Amino acid sequence: MLGQLCEDGRCRDCRFSFCRNDACYNRPRLSPKEVKLERHTDALSQDDDEGLLSSVLADTEVKERLQRMPADEKTVTICSLAGTGFTHPSWPQSWEDYAVTETMELVSEPAEPSTSQVDKGFVPVRLLSQLTEMRAEEVDYRIVGKLGSGGTGVVYQAHQRALDREVAIKVLRDELARHEVSRERFLTEARVIGGLDHPNVIALHEVCVDSDGFLFYSMKRIEGASWDQQIAANSVDENVKVLLRVADAIRYAHSRGLVHRDIKPENVMLGQFGEVLVADWGLALRIEGNDLRHGVKQTIGGTPAYMAPELADGSHNAAKFETDVYLLGAILFEILTGYPPHDGKSLLACLQAAARNAIRDTDVTGELMDIARVAMADRIEDRYPSVDAFIAALNDQQKHDQSVRLVKRAHVRLLNAKDDHQYEDFRVADALLMEALDIWPENAAARETRAELQERFAEAATRRGDYELALSIYASAERLDSQQAMEVAALKAARATNDQRNSRYSVLFTQAPEAGLLIRMEGGCVVEANDAFRELFGYSNQDLENKSIFELNIWDSEEDRERLTETLQNTGALNNLESRFLHRDGHAIDVLISGCIVDMQGEAMVVSTIRDISIRKKAENELMMSRQRLSDLQRLAGLATWSFDTRTEELVWSDEAYRLSGRDPNLGPPSSEEFYSMIHEEDREMLRDTIDAALASGLAYELTVRQVLDDGECRDVLLKGQPIYDVEGYTIELYGVMIPQST
Repeated sequence: MLGQLCEDGRCRDCRFSFCRNDACYNRPRLSPKEVKLERHTDALSQDDDEGLLSSVLADTEVKERLQRMPADEKTVTICSLAGTGFTHPSWPQSWEDYAVTETMELVSEPAEPSTSQVDKGFVPVRLLSQLTEMRAEEVDYRIVGKLGSGGTGVVYQAHQRALDREVAIKVLRDELARHEVSRERFLTEARVIGGLDHPNVIALHEVCVDSDGFLFYSMKRIEGASWDQQIAANSVDENVKVLLRVADAIRYAHSRGLVHRDIKPENVMLGQFGEVLVADWGLALRIEGNDLRHGVKQTIGGTPAYMAPELADGSHNAAKFETDVYLLGAILFEILTGYPPHDGKSLLACLQAAARNAIRDTDVTGELMDIARVAMADRIEDRYPSVDAFIAALNDQQKHDQSVRLVKRAHVRLLNAKDDHQYEDFRVADALLMEALDIWPENAAARETRAELQERFAEAATRRGDYELALSIYASAERLDSQQAMEVAALKAARATNDQRNSRYSVLFTQAPEAGLLIRMEGGCVVEANDAFRELFGYSNQDLENKSIFELNIWDSEEDRERLTETLQNTGALNNLESRFLHRDGHAIDVLISGCIVDMQGEAMVVSTIRDISIRKKAENELMMSRQRLSDLQRLAGLATWSFDTRTEELVWSDEAYRLSGRDPNLGPPSSEEFYSMIHEEDREMLRDTIDAALASGLAYELTVRQVLDDGECRDVLLKGQPIYDVEGYTIELYGVMIPQST
């Protein structure tokens, strides 16, 4: 039977002349637009063995269209099925409209889905309307506003009347609403989400069709924003935590046999209360399922900026679980660098870069970047074999990072270790390093730092005479056979011999010119006091015999006693610490105390010397009073004076100095840099050299410099200064006066 012919003599359906195909005669008629699309689809599907991208590049019209589009990090799909060939969120038309438009201009035709449209599976009817279309009591869902759009659907905020709640609804785009395959895919997406029960997958309520035949589904409305809007503002740690929760959702999907194929920050919602929800499962495929349903043989689907090579190439059945691993690695790459791995001047260039796995250059390195590189390997078999392995790598990195931070803290502790509490600093640093090794036993930096610490600790213990401690440290480091350890052992033996020869230091105590005490460490009982001590403080042998140092009324301040005792217990020594003791008659004596703990025949003893510094303290007090009187007199005279305490680095300015300099007194005295900034730049170096020379030589100085005023003008100021010493000849203060010179 001949097919129905048009005026040009061709079959109205297949458009071939003299068609004698009975089946063709009975086929539904195709419009010219549909014939052109069918021919285009045949061209895309001409070689199933090659990737779809090669067919796209062979089509001049498609290639030119893709070259004109920007690489905008949006989801695109290209497939070999008529009617649903190409989608992109910025287009109001489907691939069909593109394929038949000779001028390449977009031509919109409103969709007219039939209310008699039958979808596979049960799909209930729900009334859906805009705010102004129907009364509230007549609809199930009332649209409130638009939230966003994707390649196949538009998401709106809506109010569900039955439960009186705000929900999000996704509606199939108008131009796809009448296509059977598009509807089937939309239903598949809804049923995929509905079948995923996981805290990091957005909850779907129901899938419906409205009275006009438009498909939509409702889901939980999340108060928040998509991850792509926050990723740049978050820290790396914050973003990695989000990525781990996304990966957990993908791991769950993989357990259900699903591959997402379009994981990216834009498809992750971050709620106001810490929710992390993976959305947009429209491109999800079931592994080992039939990807050839509805005649779809090849598909390019996803976002080119993040795509794995197999997704960009569109090879048949190319998507694997490792494809999602690649996408997770691409997001990690963006977390570290600020941009996704693929780019290009056009959508086509970006797609080609993804197919070649051309990853953008970056200077970022480190363990996290190594993880991203493995996840984004060219070959599937070179990537992490599962999301579980990817998550494990991130968790290991976080542990490694914590271990590295502990090593840094130990370094800081060692760097700031002071002689008076060096042992405590060493112990804290060692505890930090041990914790770092517990977390990450292979941390080479922690092992090297601990070896350095043990070396320094042993050397410090040796300098203090703590030979037992030094040897125990060498034993812990398995270095008892080292030269250093053997030298410490020799020192210990020599001291033992000396201790036996001078067990109680009797001669030393009786003949020493300074007061001395020998005290039993346990209990604080006075074992012996020399003649100088008894004479200085007025005690007899009977007063001291078998008395505890804590029972004697010798301490002027309990706080001083506790401070000295704590220092001795912590460090094993006292080094010229100032205190005040009481004479037996009650008057105070300023003293300087030194001492150490020694082992005398197996018993810990404290040997201490006490030097009377009352004369020095009296002179210092008189000097301080003189300085105060001088300061008061200068204040009354209105002189612009200043003083700098070299011990406390405290700078004091008189009221006249603030007035002369124009500085606000509320700001307090200036720092050194602020002070020099008030001086003309040509005079600053000369002033610095003059002050440094005065401090070094102890001589007074006099110098005229130019002071810079607020208006930029300068005036001459005479600066005079005099270093002030303590009784031992050390510079303790620099005193100065500023005198403006008449112009």
